[in-house]
Formats: sequence, structure tokens, C-alpha cells
Amino acid sequence: MKRLSIVLLSTFSILLAQTHIVPEGFSGFTASFNHDQNVDFFGEGKFARDSYGNGVGFGYVYNGTFGIDLAYGYSLYDRKDIYDFNVREGESTSEDQNFNFVENFRSENSNLGDKTFSFGLTYYLNESQNLFESSLPINLSLGFRYGTKNYSSDALNFLNQDFYGKFYAFELGAYKEIETNASFYIIPRIKLNISNEKNIYDSSVSSDSPDNDSIPSVVGSITDSFNLTSTYFEIALPFILRETSTGQPFIETSIANKYGTTHLGLRFGFLF
Repeated sequence: MKRLSIVLLSTFSILLAQTHIVPEGFSGFTASFNHDQNVDFFGEGKFARDSYGNGVGFGYVYNGTFGIDLAYGYSLYDRKDIYDFNVREGESTSEDQNFNFVENFRSENSNLGDKTFSFGLTYYLNESQNLFESSLPINLSLGFRYGTKNYSSDALNFLNQDFYGKFYAFELGAYKEIETNASFYIIPRIKLNISNEKNIYDSSVSSDSPDNDSIPSVVGSITDSFNLTSTYFEIALPFILRETSTGQPFIETSIANKYGTTHLGLRFGFLF
């Protein structure tokens, strides 16, 4: 019976790290799709919020020790029923005409879309590793991910505002295979993700009006940005079916606390 290990690849945003499951010494391709749903266990509103994330990943693993992958993801953030904006007297407070460029912008703006492209690298410390003289009690993985983000919403369209970013992330994973008498394996895992993003937008430059000093007038714009660092844990339980004529399918359930809220995830894919 083949020994299996999890490849944990790092990510940032509501797109999860790409999890690939490969046999010991496996060289081949992996493909996966994931969906996660933002939920509120103790809030007074809806249990399942309108926020969610979808992602697809495609990668290659060499000899069970090194992996590389590409990923695309789309997320939607809409966590509140009512949003507040810092506007001057007489201006509109409509959610479709104002945008909060703040660190927690994912929580403070409605119907915010997020398209992400990224690539990841992973090195595994498993039973076949030769970095340490003795065997490890559990398997470990070290990952790095870099990517770009592009945000969109009705408010950004109304303001004719570009809002985009870049990010990198480091990840440490720990996992252990548990064999069963059924036609699948289970491999509980826990992951620590530390990521940093730089979000960029055009900030308006204003000056005092000569007729009324209390009313500023917009005279132009400059490119502005802010950095955001976040850390979260994810716990997952993958189920890996034994090899079939079409490869090895797998399915994984997970729970994570990202950007201060809980996300329940589901992933499935194949090894080829």
C-alpha cells in the first residue's frame, strides 16, 4: 500500500492554499477545485454570509519532495447589512458610490470582488526526507506563494477607481496519515499561514477653495498604498480514495479563521 503525504502550498486572501496529495516518491500532476463559505456561528445575522471564495489549482510534484503550482481564485466579500462611510455633509452615503480604503476594507465595503493569480513552491519533510538523520514523528511542509490581486465593485466602477495589490505568504504545515479499513485514507493536518499584502489605489489631492475655506476642492490624485499582514490557522481532514483508472481522487473539508471570520471549505481534485 502506497504511503501518502500532503503538499501544503501557501496563499493569501479568501483563496486557500493549494493542497495536493501525493504518494511517497510520486512525480506527476495535480489538479484541484475549492470552495469556502464565510459563516457566522454567534452573530445575529445570517449563519451563511454572502461572502465566499472559489479557486482552481494545477501543479507538478517531483519525487515527493518538491512541488510547484499555479492558481486562480475569485472571492466575494459582503459581510454587513449596513456600511458606514466618512463623507462630507451633503454627499451621498450610498454603498454604490463610496469606498473605504482602510486595512479592513474586506469588512467595510459591500459586494467587493477579488480576482487572484498566484504561484507557489513547496518543500516537504516526510518519511523519505534526508535533511535530518532520524525519522520525523509527523510530516512537515514549508511553502512560499507570490501573487497579484485585482479588486472590483459597483462603488469602484462609480468612482472610476483602480484598486489592486500584490502579496507573498509563508506557510508551515504538519500532517499525519491514518490508515483505515475502508477504500480511503484520512490525513488530518494543521496549517499556519503568515502573509503580507500591499494594496494600491489612487488617492485624491484637495486644496481649500478660495471662496469657502471650509469646502475643499479636488485638484488631482496620487498613487497611494497600505500594507496588511495577517496570520491564520487552518484545520483540514482530507479523504483520499485508492488509485482508480482515472487517477487518485480526493476530497477535503476544512475550517479556518481568515481576516477575523470563520470559513468552512470543501476541496476536491485528482492526481495524474
